[in-house]
Amino acid sequence: MAPRLAEAHAARAFIHSQTQDYDQAVAGFEEAIRLNPYLFDSYYYFARAAFARGDMQRAADMFRAAAEVRGEDFQSAILLAMPMNALGKEDAARDAICTGIRRAELMLALNPSDGRALSLGAGALMDDGQVERALEWSRRALDLYPHDASALINVACLYVKAGERDQAMDLLDRVFARGFGKRDWVANDPDYHPLRVEPRFQRMLAGLK
Repeated sequence: MAPRLAEAHAARAFIHSQTQDYDQAVAGFEEAIRLNPYLFDSYYYFARAAFARGDMQRAADMFRAAAEVRGEDFQSAILLAMPMNALGKEDAARDAICTGIRRAELMLALNPSDGRALSLGAGALMDDGQVERALEWSRRALDLYPHDASALINVACLYVKAGERDQAMDLLDRVFARGFGKRDWVANDPDYHPLRVEPRFQRMLAGLK
């Protein structure tokens, strides 16, 4: 590994995060940030690792930093709302959602077929009370990418918010059966909370790593 290359430290830290070696992941991401404080991936994947670990304050700090480093990124802004809500900072969470929606709209103006902007943005729209737009974006995402794991998961989370548990589990079953999905992330993601009492969801969760 190139010891002075931030990208190398970030890549290794990401691998550690995927194998639940959180302490090594933290050390690697922190070193990557020290070497290059403008590297988006360090903050973004550090935030995801922290969230999956249940470290909500660090997840919030890193998602916020990622959103600042890359001012056009909608993902970090939208995902920032989850740890903010977990920390009881509802106003900050709403601000993050609104920022994420604006950024997703700008991305879709440039690329109307961006599946990540459509599916993740749909959930943000639902959180913002824009139900019809949320459903429209989710339909577009599934029409464009009917087998994409990220799109299926994000739309499933939207269905949970809409109270459509069976539809949500139908989509999640398609994803989890293919080996996608991380148990630690699902354990901390509030979008899944309404499903935790469902035996079908419990069986799906038991099969995740």
